[in-house]
Amino acid sequence: MVKTIILRTMSNTYWLNGKYVQKEDAYLSPLTHTLHYGLGAFEGVRSYEAKNGEVNIFRLKEHTERLFESAKIINVPIEFSFDEVMAAQLGVISKSGLKDAYIRPLIYLNDEKLGLDIEGMKSHLMVSCWEWPSVFGAETMEKGIDVMVSSFTRQFPNSLMTKSKISGGYVNGIMAHDQAKRNGYHEAILLDTTGFVAEGSGQNIFLIKDGKLFTPALTCCLNGITRRTVIQIAEDHNIEVIERNITRDELYTADEIFFCGTAVEVTPIRSVDKTEVGNGARGEITTLIQSKYLDAVRGEAKEYSDWLSKV
Repeated sequence: MVKTIILRTMSNTYWLNGKYVQKEDAYLSPLTHTLHYGLGAFEGVRSYEAKNGEVNIFRLKEHTERLFESAKIINVPIEFSFDEVMAAQLGVISKSGLKDAYIRPLIYLNDEKLGLDIEGMKSHLMVSCWEWPSVFGAETMEKGIDVMVSSFTRQFPNSLMTKSKISGGYVNGIMAHDQAKRNGYHEAILLDTTGFVAEGSGQNIFLIKDGKLFTPALTCCLNGITRRTVIQIAEDHNIEVIERNITRDELYTADEIFFCGTAVEVTPIRSVDKTEVGNGARGEITTLIQSKYLDAVRGEAKEYSDWLSKV
């Protein structure tokens, strides 16, 4: 079984409904509606320390835009301005003293009123952060991970709005991930309801064949910020990007495959269902994209400096 043990330093300062509070004061009632029913939305954002010691948040504007879009989709409005939410994310990192960190804005319903009727409920917004090392371990960024195609199916767009990061929607990914771990894999790949490749348990997926980059169309997978970043980097290096339906057997015959996402960054996949991908090692194009991505987040790629928000 694959075991990943990660020790993280949590910030003691949260931003809660417009105020900075200590972690122990960020009270949630046991009757919090979102806790019971999952109607909430969140973002995953990251900060990185540059070589000059500066700390920047990567693509903060795009993440915040998606947070507001998610709130609109689930009809739980954010009671703060866009600039206030941007500032809150910068603020929690500044007050935490953390450098390489994960930032979690969360929209939720905290009224002590259970039931499916949310009319009249007040939305709440909390922003927290914590230290974030490599998800699967540093060596997997080079050697890659082993994945399985899950028996769980990614939700259909009309069953759960797939363009928003809905809290309850991640039960699907958690169960697929847990299934994969219990079967000795690092991670899972989910198919959509028509049998085409969708994404990982919480990551977008790309495969390389004959020098071209393929990724599933945005039918039932999240429009990932890192996905957009990968596409931009590929296009800037004259790598053709094709968005289309991808069949399961294409995973077995791909030259290279990688996951991407805020948490996993760009992580190579070395095998699918115990079938070796390519030569079983990180490929040339994956290496290029991963390297440029890591340069971009740490301020070492000047052409992408507009993706950084200084803390």
